[in-house]
Amino acid sequence: MYERIVKGKKEFIFDSEKEFREYLPLEKLYDNWKETPEGSYTRTDDNKILRILKKDKVGIRTLLGMFRTTNNYKLEGKPAKNIYSFAKDVNHLEAVKNRKKPTSREILFARYVADGEDAIEAYLKSFRTNNRKYAKTHAKFLLKQERIIRMISKENAESLKKIGIDSDYLFEKTKNIIDNLDGKDSDKLRAIELLMKIKDMFPKEEKREALTVFQGFSNEHLKKLRKADEVKTIAHAERTMIEDK
Repeated sequence: MYERIVKGKKEFIFDSEKEFREYLPLEKLYDNWKETPEGSYTRTDDNKILRILKKDKVGIRTLLGMFRTTNNYKLEGKPAKNIYSFAKDVNHLEAVKNRKKPTSREILFARYVADGEDAIEAYLKSFRTNNRKYAKTHAKFLLKQERIIRMISKENAESLKKIGIDSDYLFEKTKNIIDNLDGKDSDKLRAIELLMKIKDMFPKEEKREALTVFQGFSNEHLKKLRKADEVKTIAHAERTMIEDK
């Protein structure tokens, strides 16, 4: 018997009907997996027993991976590394990282974050899971992906523009911090560092970190950005929204 946790719940592949009945003596068992309803148990083509985790027009999801329900496909083989893709041997996080075009759920996640939603809550609202630990791990991972960063940056830029804040405005306020003779040296150094990152004077990874500082501004935060002396405080608070969970 094979066992795996999926979305906080134990799922199994039973090696025989006898083994299946020892665990689930009253559970209905279907013989034709292509006609088995979602959530029910069925026989595979190599005579194992498992549950149909998800079923839609594209196909089914099981512990063996994704399978189409056309005549040419057989439900058999070893447990898949990635049960969320037809590319069963590719790890789920690797598939997410290699993805070029954002999915509809990733777009929704980016919009929630850009609107000021906590990243974990944004993930729980956008994806089909109630597991906060899972959501925390995957939200942090998504926030490091360039396509997600670009979407959040675009949403933030549009929100800033609505209240009269554009690149020129922000650069001017940052320059004012540097030029202020009565200002703190620490504030000036942070402002200089930010401008250096924007000007590609740091490695790419450092620049990407600078971009993520501005993720998740609420409408209240955007209004506060009109005050130059509050920029650094807001940015620091948003940078730690994941790490402190």
